[in-house]
Parts: sequence; structure tokens; C-alpha cells
Amino acid sequence: MKKIFSVVFLGLFIFSTYAQVVRRDKRNDLYLDDSTTFNREVKVKLDGKTKYTDYKIIDMNNDTTIVDTTLTIKKYYKFNYLRKDDFELLPFHNQGQTFNKLGYRFFNSSIFPKIGVNAKQYNYYTVNDINYYEVPTPTSEIMYRTGLEQGQVLDAFLTLNTSKQLNISIAYKGLRSLGKYRNTLASHGNFRTSVNYHSKNKRYYLKGHFSSFDLLNNENGGLTAQSVVYFENNNPNYIERARLDVNFTNADNMFEGKRYYVNQSFSLIKKKADAVPKKPSKSVSIPQKKTNSILKAKLHTKKDSVKNNVAILNKKEKGDATVKPVKKDSVLNLSTNKIAKIDIKIGHILEYETKHYRYNQQVPSSLFGDAIENTVNDHTSYQKFNNELYAQLSNPIIGQLTAKINYFKYNYHYNSILYFNNGIVSDNLKGDIIAAGATWKTTYGPVYLNAEASTIISGNLTGNTIKAEAMLKKDSIFEFKGFAEVTSKTPDFNKMLYQSSYVNYNWQNNFKNESIKVLGASFSTKLTGTVEASYNLIDNYTYFDENSIAAQDNGSLSYLRLKYQKEIKLGKFALDNTILYQKVTDGASFFRVPEILTRNSFYFSDYVFKGKPLYLQTGVTFKYFTAFYANAYNPVLSEFVIQNDTKIGNFPIFDFFANAQIQRTRLYLKVENFTASFTGRNYYSAPNYPYRDLTVRFGLVWNFFI
Repeated sequence: MKKIFSVVFLGLFIFSTYAQVVRRDKRNDLYLDDSTTFNREVKVKLDGKTKYTDYKIIDMNNDTTIVDTTLTIKKYYKFNYLRKDDFELLPFHNQGQTFNKLGYRFFNSSIFPKIGVNAKQYNYYTVNDINYYEVPTPTSEIMYRTGLEQGQVLDAFLTLNTSKQLNISIAYKGLRSLGKYRNTLASHGNFRTSVNYHSKNKRYYLKGHFSSFDLLNNENGGLTAQSVVYFENNNPNYIERARLDVNFTNADNMFEGKRYYVNQSFSLIKKKADAVPKKPSKSVSIPQKKTNSILKAKLHTKKDSVKNNVAILNKKEKGDATVKPVKKDSVLNLSTNKIAKIDIKIGHILEYETKHYRYNQQVPSSLFGDAIENTVNDHTSYQKFNNELYAQLSNPIIGQLTAKINYFKYNYHYNSILYFNNGIVSDNLKGDIIAAGATWKTTYGPVYLNAEASTIISGNLTGNTIKAEAMLKKDSIFEFKGFAEVTSKTPDFNKMLYQSSYVNYNWQNNFKNESIKVLGASFSTKLTGTVEASYNLIDNYTYFDENSIAAQDNGSLSYLRLKYQKEIKLGKFALDNTILYQKVTDGASFFRVPEILTRNSFYFSDYVFKGKPLYLQTGVTFKYFTAFYANAYNPVLSEFVIQNDTKIGNFPIFDFFANAQIQRTRLYLKVENFTASFTGRNYYSAPNYPYRDLTVRFGLVWNFFI
């Protein structure tokens, strides 16, 4: 272990000798200083026409953030295969396998049903996950992370503007990891490309993307009963995990598909008020979370001289004493500094997507019952077509009001009709839906309001939803948010209809709509941290029972969750705490979650080496959840199912990390579950699927700006 740390930090030191740091010249202007090469200064004048706020990331709802190259504890939490904070997820041992859920969120449910196959959905990019960009110079990001036993993940991204009007981006995330146990290979590919365009007069806007994915996993059914004994007793003959027997080694499942998406709008009427008068001191619109760090970067305090976004900090804003947060969906136009008096738009969204799920097994396993054929080749197909027309009215008084109508066509199908003694299983669920709805977004001073309503007015399925959000924000003093939702929706298609070579896995159900009611609120201040509470009431909840058969409960599920997050800082040390309390009052027989889930990170942050070219962040993360009857993983369905035999949890997970930032590069070193050798071999991700042993992982995220 000492050799590993020595090699890594020697590499960091060598890399840091070529790093550039920001200094000020005699006239107090910014320039780049190469602090080691030939022992001389290299001055580069930064272009005053380009600001860091010009590097924009735009989501589907037109909410805008800026490119951020800082190193924070939250960036560390997101440095994983998903590139998302996985606090409420429990990963399987190999990178690229599925996750067991430790917490659930039911807010923002769609009225349109999904294919299901939920264990394969974690690396799938939805429409909401695709971003669009606007950058003054070509911009790229590369994320690399080592895998387990002959494996790694690489996520590469490039975007550029061919003009002020047109931006294109291209990205690919590839993963291949063999894994420690037999037949657990993960091989994933995920391609995305997007376009963002607006006309010179800014009346016509277009956003579009193409996404393609193929997610292959070898499946082994978990450890055999005897191998579980060897694992828990830490038998020295099986320290090499590939020696442990698994239930089968001849199966794999694949989830793949493509999506085409276009969103375009045209302003029929667009009148503007006079330009907002310029104040003596300029104001720069940036996200509230970046306010403190960017102010410190501009003042060039010693504490944040490396944490600032050097790559996109292009000039000193003289006299810039006021920083305003971006208000989501505000009618304030950042590029023109004018307020829209009235804007009437018509728009069109076109989305076409295909998905295929396959499970292949050379010889059927008795774990899943009798099989119809000698080999298993299950194939589920799904195509959907969503065509939406909308009209939008915006002005400072009413905010943004949108009316829309959707034509939704779906085709969930198999190759043939199956006939059994007890009935018939059809080959498809297909139909057309017409839905209508409206959204409303507005801002009244510090109050932000957002409401949405939609309903299916004709077609083969039924569903409706009403959602509302309200937020009160007082600068950086406090923030209060309330949200509520009432939704009725059809269960996932694979619970309504399924076909398989395994006899027991064939069904056709006529389930009732799930009724989801959510009420929640959150409150946040610097002093108290963030408290979030939600109460979820679900009628007719659908799930997979102990026999892996789709089932529906006719009663109600009552689920309460309370989440608290607070970071405590003392000098160069910090303690970041996140605690989740969950309680299921009704429905505990089919809905299982741990009562307590906690994550606590104690870490040290400071600059190292002469000239402070490297910012170091190192510490220990502790994660723990109480024991519960966690859902079991079924690789045939690629779903998690109820089980009542084995509890998992009540084991500590300690991870050591050492992260560093050099200019625009963030380096990550992580030793996962380093206490495994003396806390006991009782750690599992699901019954028969052990969590990972002590593992050393290394990676980086590098942003490059031309």
C-alpha cells in the first residue's frame, strides 16, 4: 500500500511541476505564470471579450449553469461510473453492474408507462440527462477511472460553437470491466451528440440530440450456498474470488437502443422593453452556489487561488462588487441584458426511441424453474413515438405559461403469441394516446413558482398528474422549498406483459393504475444545513414477489423519508454529514428500505508544493445502513424482487480518498472498503452477491479549453 501511495504522489508532484498558476502583475492584471519551466515568467494576456459566464451548460428546461472545474467534496461523490451522487444506491462489486436501492423518490412521475427492466436503467441517459451547450471556444472534458480486474471507464466529451448561433457536441462513455467473480464482465457503450441553434434575431430556437447505448453484462446468479459459507468464513483458499462457485456461468443480458429528439420553437410576437440601465458596478449572473468561490477567485485570496476556474476566468472585472444568482426560467435575458415584455411562441417536440432487452443462457438453470426450450433466448422490444405541439406565453407579470398537446404511440412486443393450459399470453401491447396539459413558471421577487398538469384524454391507457413547486430564497441566508404531486399512471409494461423461455416467467395482467401522492418540503441555511422531508402515499403499488412474478397490492403504501445534510468546517478540516431516516408504516411486506442510512466524510484540504500549484483534499468516508430484507436481484428479468430469507446491512464501509486539483485537472485516488479484512465478511449488495473487497481505484477529470 505504501508503494502505491508513493508512486501516485510522485506522479502528482511531477505533474504539478508543469502546472500554471494565476498571479497578478504590477498593474494588477491577471496572467499565467509557469512557475518552474526555465525559472521565468510567461505572460499571456487574457481576452477581455470572453468571460467565464460565457461557457454555458443548458438543460432541457433551459436552466443554465456554467462550466465548473473546481474540486469539492460533492465532485468526489460524483466521481463514479454513473457520474452522479450514489448516496441512496448500493453498487454491486463490479463497476458496470447494477445497484440495489437504499432509498426511493416518487416525485416527478410520468403519466406514460416505461418498458421496465429497471436494473439496467442506471447507465441509460434519459431526455432530461442530455445537456446542450454554448461556448466561445472549443471545450472538452475527459473522465477516466480504473475498473476491477482488467477494466476501466472513459467518458470523453467535446463541444464547440461554429458561430454564435450554432453549437454542436459529441460524447461517448465506454466501460469494460472483468470483475473479481466468475462471469461478471460488464461492457457498456453510450454515445450522445447534440445540437443547439438559434437564429440571429433569436426568434427561432432548436435543440436536438441523438443517443445510442448498448449495455452488456455477463450474469452468474450469485454465489452458491457453499460459496457463501466460504466467503463469510474468509476461507484462505478462496481469497482469489474467481475460485468461488457461482450458480451458472453461461448467461448474459443486453439492453440497447437509440433515441432521436428534436425540440424547436418560433416566436410569433416578441417585444422587448428598454434595456436595463447599467449600474456603476457591474453585476455578473452566476449560480448562487458559485458566488463565494468566484468572488474569492476574483480577489485572488490565497485560500482559493487554485480552486477558481482558471480555465474560464478570462479577465478581472474591475469594480465588480455585486454578484446576482441566476433565477431559473427567469425572463431576464443574460446575453442582451433586456427584459422581455411579451413573447408568444409556438413549438414542436419530436421524440422517437427504440429499446431492446435480451436475456441469453446456453443451458437453462433450475433456479428459475422449468424451461420451454433447451436454450434461453428472451427478447423484449419497445418502440415509442412522442409528438408534442405547444404554445407559450411569457411576460414579467404572469411569467411563463405553456399549453401542450401530445400524440404518444407505443409498441411493446414479442415475436409470437404463447398458448398455455391456463390461458394465452399475447405478443404485444400497442396503442395510441392523446394527452393534453399545461405548465406555469413565474417569479415574484424571492418567490419561485412552478406548476404542471396533464391528462390522457383518449387512447388505450389512462393517466393524469398535477405537480406544484414553490421556493422562497433570501440571498444566501436561507432557502425554503415545498412540493406536491398527485399522479395516476399505468405500471411498467414488463409487469403488464412478459414472455420468457422459462415457464414461470410468462404472464399478462390487467393491473389498475398506480396512484401516487407526494407531499414534501426542504429548508436550508448555512448554519443549520439542509433538511428535507417527504411523505409518499401509493395505492395499487406494483412489484415482483418472492417468485419473481409481477404482483399488485390492493392496499396503500405509506412511506416517510427525512434527510439531513450539513458540512462543518474548522480551518483546513471539514466533516460532511448526510443522514437519511425512512419509515414504512403501511406496505412493509412488499416495500423494503433500511431505517437509517448515513454517510460521513472527514477530510483535510490545503495547498501543497512551492507556489501552491496543487490543491489537495484527503480524508475518510464512512457509510452505513441498518439491516433489512433487501430485494434480491433476478438477472432474467433484470429486476429486483422481494425476498424474506436474508437480511443485509449493518456493516460499515470505510473508504480512503486523496483528491488533487492541478489547474483544470482533478485527480482522484480511492481505497474502497479498506477495513474489509477486520470488520467481517458480511457485506453484501444483495442476497448471494457480495459487496466489493478492498479495492484501489484511480482516475481523473480533465477539462481543456482552447
